[in-house]
Amino acid sequence: MITPQFTVDQDEEFLHIDIKISSIRFSAQAIEMVVNENLFVFSLPPYYLRLRFPCNLIEDERAHSEFVSKEEKIRIRIPKLNKGEVFPDLDLTAKLLARINEPTAISASTIEQNKQRGPLIQEMDDNMSGTQGGIVDQNQRKLMQIEQEATDFNWEVEQKLPDLVPPTSVSGDGGQSNQKQKYGFNDQYSDMIQVSLSNGNDINDLSTPETMTADDRVMERLIKENIKFDPEYYANDYLTLKYMPDETALTSVLKWKSPYKKSFLKFQKENKSQEQDGPRSTVPQVPEVTFDEREQTLMRDLPNKSYFIDDPRPLYYTVISILYGYFYEVRSNEGDLTVESGWTVGKIVPQICCLDSQLIQSNNQTERSMLKVLLLTLARRSLSYPLYRNFDLVKQTLEDVYFALRCGKRAVLKNLLAARELFRFHDVYYVYCKVLLDDLCSWCLRDDGCNEVVIRNLAHELKKHTGELEKKDVVFEKIMGDIPGDESQQQSENAGQGPEPELEFVNLLDVEALAEEAYRTQ
Repeated sequence: MITPQFTVDQDEEFLHIDIKISSIRFSAQAIEMVVNENLFVFSLPPYYLRLRFPCNLIEDERAHSEFVSKEEKIRIRIPKLNKGEVFPDLDLTAKLLARINEPTAISASTIEQNKQRGPLIQEMDDNMSGTQGGIVDQNQRKLMQIEQEATDFNWEVEQKLPDLVPPTSVSGDGGQSNQKQKYGFNDQYSDMIQVSLSNGNDINDLSTPETMTADDRVMERLIKENIKFDPEYYANDYLTLKYMPDETALTSVLKWKSPYKKSFLKFQKENKSQEQDGPRSTVPQVPEVTFDEREQTLMRDLPNKSYFIDDPRPLYYTVISILYGYFYEVRSNEGDLTVESGWTVGKIVPQICCLDSQLIQSNNQTERSMLKVLLLTLARRSLSYPLYRNFDLVKQTLEDVYFALRCGKRAVLKNLLAARELFRFHDVYYVYCKVLLDDLCSWCLRDDGCNEVVIRNLAHELKKHTGELEKKDVVFEKIMGDIPGDESQQQSENAGQGPEPELEFVNLLDVEALAEEAYRTQ
């Protein structure tokens, strides 16, 4: 059977479903349509469509269908059970195609709670209004539980006691074995990145991506960021913007306005006036975000499967990273993208280039906020790889991410789909769709996946940490002689002393101070 193209719209009283059929002989006798509560089934061989809506429908004399031959579509009108009820997310067609009783992504703690609830067959309360009522109450309790968990979400670094004896496996020659490691979405993939290396995967920053542990990935990422950071490059962008703003494109890049900032501020202004005119419960919480036909097609092509997530926090960190990398590139090109955009986004996002979803060493006992760690990681990579390397650009991009998060789950999904397109048709980079982006978009689409309340709370936390992020916090390990304005290394070498080069911790303020000194002495 073939799933046809379709669109769904609504008014106060009806749902309007347009089903595209083509290249078949239309026969009214062959059509079957069924409406059962929130379920709608359409069948016209070889087409078959089954949709589940968030609210109930009713089949009565008001229902109507007609065949529009010029447009090759069947137009169906179905009454709502409750007139005036708003059906959400009708443009997310992939959600409407979901099957009944699909397993939900629940945590290990919830699984354990389910085990303790008792046997599957139990004596029910006599006051139960019926099976359907019990199911509704159970669903309402689950939704309330999810909302409470989202409100209480903790973004602090998880504290783990180090193992007294780290588990290692030894190969026959006495060295450490090349044991395969998991990576990607929820750490469930392996044996995929190595193949892309032979095809010229220049996004990858790992020496042996298939066998490196999570701690090894963090360590290699930090080392390569230190090596890649060019103080002279950063100093040049800094001095040019400060003293010759008309000679750099950074000036216009920093002035560029994100459409999500405009949308949210306009929505917020309208929201305040609506709160004065009516009850707060009728005021929408996020701006309206729509999906065009192409985006709906992309969503239908996403994996249709359930995800069992023990800890969703790394997924939210990955969402922030991808949004940040995407907005950094969009802002750098003032709203456009280039053929190099996939490379830039991939290099900025640590979960892509280094397969690093852990972000911090497991034995780290100093850092307390994972969001701070994430922001520092994104800042370090933004100042090491892209064309423009400027701290103000980092802060502006984080603000862009904040406003996208404030626009809600639909805005997040829309931008994840756009970022995914940079990799999907690339001959080499497509592998990152397979190991991460496809599943991440699908998880974000699902009701039991990315949570609206978590996104809103995450936006507030992100804004807080963005305001606290300063230049002195962004630190690299560099040889001081490599820094502009520092002539101690060169003088020592000229004197014949030949000292061993030493690595020192240098922050952005140090680089700027040395650059200012060098600029004044010219």
